[in-house]
Amino acid sequence: MFLRKTFLKILPQLMFALACVAPLPALADPLYRMTLLPQDFTAAALNRAGLVVGSAQGGAAIWSPTATTYLGALLPGSQGLAINGNGAITGIAGDGAFIYADGALTTFGLPPSTWATAINDAGQVAGFTSQAFGIRQAFIYADGSYTDLPSFGGDISVANAINAGGQVAGYASVAAGGDDWPDPQRYAALYRDGQGRNLGSLGGPISEANDVNDNGFVTGWSLLADGVGERPFLFSPLVDGLRDLGTLGGVVARANALNNAGAVVGLSDIGGADGFEYHAFIYGAGGMADLNDLVGGLGEWRLTSAADINDAGQILAEACRNGLDECRAVRLDLLTPVPEPGAWVLMAAGLAALLWHARRRARCAAAPLPAGRGAPAAAALAMLASGALLAVPLPAAAAGQAAGDEPRFRVTFLPPALIGSAINSQGWVAGYNGSAAVWDGSTLRDYVALAPGSAAYGINRQGQLAGVHLDAAHVFSDAGLRNVGRQILQGASYAIAINDSGGLAGGSYFGVGERSRGFVLISGVLRMIPSLGGDWSSAAAINRSGQVAGTAAREGDAIPEPFRRAFIFRDKTIRDLGTLGGRNSNANDINDGGQVVGGAETGALDEFDNPIQRPFLYSGGAMRDLSVLGGGPYLAYGVANGLNNQGTVVGDFVAETPDGPASRAFLYEGGRWRDLNELTTLPAGWVLTWARDINDARQVLAQACGPQSCLYVRLDPEP
Repeated sequence: MFLRKTFLKILPQLMFALACVAPLPALADPLYRMTLLPQDFTAAALNRAGLVVGSAQGGAAIWSPTATTYLGALLPGSQGLAINGNGAITGIAGDGAFIYADGALTTFGLPPSTWATAINDAGQVAGFTSQAFGIRQAFIYADGSYTDLPSFGGDISVANAINAGGQVAGYASVAAGGDDWPDPQRYAALYRDGQGRNLGSLGGPISEANDVNDNGFVTGWSLLADGVGERPFLFSPLVDGLRDLGTLGGVVARANALNNAGAVVGLSDIGGADGFEYHAFIYGAGGMADLNDLVGGLGEWRLTSAADINDAGQILAEACRNGLDECRAVRLDLLTPVPEPGAWVLMAAGLAALLWHARRRARCAAAPLPAGRGAPAAAALAMLASGALLAVPLPAAAAGQAAGDEPRFRVTFLPPALIGSAINSQGWVAGYNGSAAVWDGSTLRDYVALAPGSAAYGINRQGQLAGVHLDAAHVFSDAGLRNVGRQILQGASYAIAINDSGGLAGGSYFGVGERSRGFVLISGVLRMIPSLGGDWSSAAAINRSGQVAGTAAREGDAIPEPFRRAFIFRDKTIRDLGTLGGRNSNANDINDGGQVVGGAETGALDEFDNPIQRPFLYSGGAMRDLSVLGGGPYLAYGVANGLNNQGTVVGDFVAETPDGPASRAFLYEGGRWRDLNELTTLPAGWVLTWARDINDARQVLAQACGPQSCLYVRLDPEP
């Protein structure tokens, strides 16, 4: 024992020495080979044999390069979250947990919902139950019984990993004054024999442990004392403290996993001009290296995050291409295999050499590092903010359109049961018909079998839906269901919008009353959106670069006299977009250029002393009244609901008709305002009452009402 402890103490110096003398390959030689997993596979973890667990074809699945095991028929709607060295997996299914081992299925759980997040080779499962009002209880499950893992005085304890000896890593909250409820004060925790140890932080009031290896080393992330920076840490039982692992140049980095050699993987901001731009990293005795510098054949792909690493050096990561238009799970394999787990010391030395080589290669290179919105009917009137807002020029054809030559739209009625929420670039419509559903122009597909009672509010180019199921934010796709509420520490949550790279925006609720917060989740990094001084914020849309548009309360907001403002949020920064002269505004959509639309009060009152609200376009740092800009009618009420990347806006306004005031859909394009009813031909007695969304092909999702009912329609531009 004494010799082992002495050896472990000098191990870092030994690894460093080996790294300095190890022969290095040529600078052009890649160190890893990348294998793309199937497009419909959502990956979570990998084991020592390189098997990847996740979800595909409607349920939990296990992938290998030669075959994939699908459990959708056995356990529909399930998600695989962890896998041990023997190939046993665990995860969630609905509001319960499961274990699948040697062809046998075991389900378990405590109400109202249970997450199983980790499993070791002995079959011990770690996880947590999610209870009402943000209370979470970590546990170890083995042989049909639970061992509760305590908090540090607060309402939350969460287990994220378990090692061969039964040690559990996670985090737990401390007792606080109650003003930190959206993002409670919590610290990385290491549990042994049911007792928890607070590992502290790197100066801030938040830290979380994501993994623990068999030697008791722990990795995760911590907020810094400045409240802005986030750093990955490595906890060593030898020095009994946290080491800051640094970043790839930015202010934020997080560690997701480590192996028995002590190699750590995660993601880091590289300090790009556009704010947080994440790259996957690996950290060893030689320091931190960008995995993009170590992988051959990347082409147009960029590694944005590394989720797991095994003792053979294989890494599970996420790769995105075409400016984050598409993201896939990938497995990275060392071109020169490392020794088996028994020789983990030698592997650590090898990784140190690789890291030193990568850093030397980066210094030698002259080139710099490469640098749908949706909203449920009335629940989320919110927007996003931050970053420089760019005015997107209108196409010349639209800007110069003569009144008599305006393009018209043909009308296609959606299936009667579908309540439409958003439209994607292909013209597919997301919504709900008793469950989350999507209509592709000819076929209506729903998730009633996997998620009865669910709803979808957003859709991206890949057809992934953002919505809610069992009071938790979900993504619905060909892979099945993905519950993304694991990091959202409130009692209920929903996803409202999803961009093409899978970035999510949504909202969460805590307890009763107005206390709620919007959120944005990108590459596994969760950001809670602050208010503007009040008790709530709500997200409505997310664009390609991760800007979120929404609405947040200001100090003094109350139900009788609301005080709320449209905002843009990005990189922990929220921007109040102001109003058109009145007290309140709300945002409903944002495009890739950072233009925002919604509704804002003017400061004037109508004949009934109600505030007049007009549709607005926020562009170039200024909010403008669309009805004034476009020559529209006098409006007592109007709101813009959607816009595309060309700056075309759709919404609704109150029009004066022979039968009195009535809602009508409008289109604003090329500096002109038009009633959409003037540009379409509907059956007799039908009118377009409001327009909800528009894509870059100018297809519009709208609602049409007839003598007896209202239905959703898609408006397609005529040639």
